[in-house]
Amino acid sequence: MFDKQNNTNISPTDEWECTYTFICEDTLNVYGVAITPDGKTLISANNDKILIHDLNAGKVCNTLLGHSDQIISIDISPDGKVIASGGRDKAVKLWDLNTGELIKSLAFRADPIHSVAFSPDGKILATGGSTKYKNKGQEDKTTTIYLWNTHNGELIDTLSGHTLRINHLIFSPDSRILVSASNDSAVKVWNLLSSQLLYTLPEESGLINSIAISPDGHFLFCLGLNGISIWNLSTGELTQELSGKIDYPGNLLIHPNGEILLAEIHGGIKAWNLETKKEIFSFNFYYPNTDIFGWVTAINLSRNGEKFVGCASFAKGAILKVWKTSNCPLDVLEIQKAEMHLEKEDYFKIETIEDARERSYTSIVRRRGQKAFREKLLAAYNNQCAITDCDAEQALEAAHIYPYKGDDTNQIWNGLILRSDIHTLFDLYLLTIDPEKKTVCLAPELQNTNYRELDCKKIRLPNDPQLHPHKEALKWHYKQCKWTNC
Repeated sequence: MFDKQNNTNISPTDEWECTYTFICEDTLNVYGVAITPDGKTLISANNDKILIHDLNAGKVCNTLLGHSDQIISIDISPDGKVIASGGRDKAVKLWDLNTGELIKSLAFRADPIHSVAFSPDGKILATGGSTKYKNKGQEDKTTTIYLWNTHNGELIDTLSGHTLRINHLIFSPDSRILVSASNDSAVKVWNLLSSQLLYTLPEESGLINSIAISPDGHFLFCLGLNGISIWNLSTGELTQELSGKIDYPGNLLIHPNGEILLAEIHGGIKAWNLETKKEIFSFNFYYPNTDIFGWVTAINLSRNGEKFVGCASFAKGAILKVWKTSNCPLDVLEIQKAEMHLEKEDYFKIETIEDARERSYTSIVRRRGQKAFREKLLAAYNNQCAITDCDAEQALEAAHIYPYKGDDTNQIWNGLILRSDIHTLFDLYLLTIDPEKKTVCLAPELQNTNYRELDCKKIRLPNDPQLHPHKEALKWHYKQCKWTNC
């Protein structure tokens, strides 16, 4: 599924488009890549350097120096402002992404670091060591997970129990659970509120190379020599096995929609539809204009799933590539299927909605269903504003796209979770959503205000396509904004 001549992806839906290629001639291995939440910047770990790639300009815009040996892992904070890096030089470093300045070097003891991960709430940085130490309360030496306060750089706690280096760390969506995978073949699940080990996956699961947690926090995915296994995160019970034995397994990713799994396997990349359990596509990296394919060393997704980055190692160096969809997210077919289902079932027909306000006192109608409507929207949007990503629940409000006219309009697909000031602008028709692109549109009078940075921004969508804002509702609101020239 790969064009060897121009090294571009040909997916089954023809929706993936390679938008950026970077050849790293001074390094063979790039072990860490990440994309900022806004999808504009790519971060890559090239030997002992961190390269900042401006994806809009299509070039490297900054190089961060400070490590003295190979960087193994990098991550970007949820707000997109801080880079964390760890490597063989036994250093963990925090960098200001905008300025490129080193914020702080974190050190507790000399320990090579093979994994760094920010918690989804941005409060904790977890790092995994590889040297054995006698940790508190233990007779035998074990490797260590370090938990750091991201605000002041202080060590919060240590977790110990693995006997070999820790390769992968991942948080649950609510930041309360941490899962670790190690070369000792163990996968351990930790409760961060009590700093206690909840359970360890059975040893027969085999050596696990990578782990991922579903966006709803219910399932743990493991990729190893025995294949891909799916576990109930709460109980530790095996629920499903997706494939048989795998040679040379690498990294594992779950698309934000929770329905697509991407993995490094046998030097290439494969993807599965988790609903059908069928393989969607697979491909290898080829060096431009040759039949030489490389060994994949790192993959990652943007937070909204619209961009995918992969890196492969060749004899001549490493190649970074970024793909995006030309018109819509990677789950385009699933979204379209959900929208067709909604339209077929007549979930939303403006002309059929009866004005319930004529049947009741206005004050009672306004209160009825509002609490439940807001709670459902908060859950669907992961307690974050669909436009600003604000996660202060006290400032978030349930906004109707088509105005409230009774219970028929109190549906998730007719609502958005918005910060209170954004909600006001939305209701005043000074801000709307492009129904096709799902991007923010600002009225001319707001273009010279602090809100201008929101213009053309892609909105946050629920993981479940059936909970996405209904296109007809968005079209209605869009047309009310006369300045859109509809």
